[in-house]
Amino acid sequence: TIRLVDAAWDTKATNATRAIALAAPGAPLSLEGKTYRGAIEFRIDASGRLRAIDWVELETYLRGVVPSELGPEVWPQLEALKAQAVAARTYALANAAQFDEDGYDICATPRCQAYGGAGAEHPLSDRAVSETRGEIVSWQGKPIDALYTATCGGHTEDAKEIFPEQAAPYLVGVPCRAEDQALARTR
Repeated sequence: TIRLVDAAWDTKATNATRAIALAAPGAPLSLEGKTYRGAIEFRIDASGRLRAIDWVELETYLRGVVPSELGPEVWPQLEALKAQAVAARTYALANAAQFDEDGYDICATPRCQAYGGAGAEHPLSDRAVSETRGEIVSWQGKPIDALYTATCGGHTEDAKEIFPEQAAPYLVGVPCRAEDQALARTR
């Protein structure tokens, strides 16, 4: 169960396996040096460990994903950030409830999508999220599994070669021009 500890180190045992932290309206929450929007749920997971889950609506979530996946300081092109926003939104919808048994939808690491919370937000990526609000990529009426990676080594691989269970006609290998051009300059 969860034990509450205040700033004076006074403790109070509870019978709860879940607790929620809410910030003042419009204010972010802070956890382990990072800031987050929404509410943070603390939950004892199946292995008995304490897990923190940031509960935010999708468009707010994307404000913390897009700059974490495609840094606007490195890639300050609005159209590239818009493409990332659409891919991240599509991935989130296609994979919602992937971790349902653990009490959340998507992990916050590169295994799913890197999520930096409110501290990662940037005006240019916020604009990309806003200008593509609600846009997704679909196949046969459903959001695609919009797999993407931060690096590709010059050419991606067909998904069926790496993730046979995720084989789809839209997940085919393509050249990565930016990396290909960078590699060509070093030869």
